[in-house]
Amino acid sequence: MAGRRKLLFANQRSLQSLLRAGGSRQFAGAATALKQDVQPARPYEDIPGPKPIPLLGNKFRFMPGFKKYDFSDLMKVDQQLYEEFGPIVKFNGLEPNNDLLFIFDPKDVETMMRNEGLWPFRPPLKCFEYYRKVTRKDFFKGIGGVLVDQGKEWQEARHHVNPILMQTKIVQMYAPKIDEVAEDFVKKIPGWKDSKNEMPHDFKNELHKWALESIAVVALDTRLGCLDEELDPNSEPQRLITAVHTLLSVMHNLEIGGEAFLWRLIPTPSWKKFVKVMDFFVEVSHKHVLQAIERSKSRPADQEPSALERLLKRDPNPLRAVIMALDMLMAGIDTTSHSLTNVMLQLSENQDKQEILHGELKKIMPNPCAPVTNDMLNETKYLKACIKESMRLLPVVTANARTTTEEIILSNYKIPPKVDVLLANGLMSRFSEHFREPEKFIPERWIRGHEQEEKANPFVTLPFGHGARKCIGMRFAQLEMEIILAKMMRRFRWEFKYGPMQYKSTLVHAPISPLKFTVYER
Repeated sequence: MAGRRKLLFANQRSLQSLLRAGGSRQFAGAATALKQDVQPARPYEDIPGPKPIPLLGNKFRFMPGFKKYDFSDLMKVDQQLYEEFGPIVKFNGLEPNNDLLFIFDPKDVETMMRNEGLWPFRPPLKCFEYYRKVTRKDFFKGIGGVLVDQGKEWQEARHHVNPILMQTKIVQMYAPKIDEVAEDFVKKIPGWKDSKNEMPHDFKNELHKWALESIAVVALDTRLGCLDEELDPNSEPQRLITAVHTLLSVMHNLEIGGEAFLWRLIPTPSWKKFVKVMDFFVEVSHKHVLQAIERSKSRPADQEPSALERLLKRDPNPLRAVIMALDMLMAGIDTTSHSLTNVMLQLSENQDKQEILHGELKKIMPNPCAPVTNDMLNETKYLKACIKESMRLLPVVTANARTTTEEIILSNYKIPPKVDVLLANGLMSRFSEHFREPEKFIPERWIRGHEQEEKANPFVTLPFGHGARKCIGMRFAQLEMEIILAKMMRRFRWEFKYGPMQYKSTLVHAPISPLKFTVYER
């Protein structure tokens, strides 16, 4: 049955491709007939998906021991649902949570994104929301920030941070500081090599340190000292990195794992860990924001204010700055370091592409030890294409999400309000109907005017989301990755001999094998 279903979907896609290509009048007539056939939208109840059972609904599928849909691997679940049910799948019976709707068609993604309204509703991580609005309401005082708030409150939060974090001029102002962090990291690489020229087993942790040090320069307006020699396991930077790992693990369990329907009823083990970790993040962020406020009082008048100072000027309430710092720290360590790891792996496995990139960098950076400037980055077309292609193949966040606020038509079904729609961009990015040889790393497909350029639907690949609710730290993450990758690939040649890399796909799609890269100085 599943095989027949897949064949039917393939045939439908082939017909749609012919129609889009603008074939003969015969095909045009078929298009008109097809449009007439599907015009009356079908009811929501007709959408295929796993069937709920009495009393438990579909909640039992999230319980430990249920193996058909293993929600510890979200990419695998997306693949299973698509193969079993097709381009739109309903997961109902999840009360008190909203129904889940999985969509695998970029046309539906575009419809969803273009009809999200003035205040797009993105399903919040419920544990974050509960912590800020209930558990620690005395501290947050009703302010959830861009990750938690909805409606007018979200618009107010975004109003404060958007002109600062999304403005190109302010982002570029940080290039020298982020370059300084990257240089400190790259200088340590020769000392990490063993007798086989391999990186140590804990190289992943070193990348996390780089990511934390980089984002702290922006969020906390300070150097934390993550790249200091012999970082103590009990030091603040290492505890922050450990806290992020713990956070991602327990959040998965609280949101879609075995405790998803329990922690608001009883304090489960994951919830207790979550509160402890979040309290630590609040403590550290609050401390550093207050220190930044004191430093700003003695800042020379001719010195450009930092992003943190600009935010405090827009809203003197330090709580808003603490929440911004919290969001950036928690979202900017694992995601950025994993994204960097993925592009390093792709370049290591595709030595011809690495050599093309090195040639570009050698031309732009004749002195390999010179600071990477914004002017240099403006010329790095192939570098940017490598990052974009890696994010297509291995996005750290495999799905975007929105909640319907009014009835909308997707795949010719009527979708009611209050349905959480998961836009499975990670899986769609590997469909052959969207990209030629989708499993291959081909950066050239993103270079305008190149003979291998592809003009894919822009709603297929959305690593940073889309629209008003796209990732608020997107520009800083891109700057960090471009600078460090330029330095690493300009000075060293990288190989990875222990592939294929193993991944774990929970709330983030993360590499889990040791990062024992082999490194040769250029």
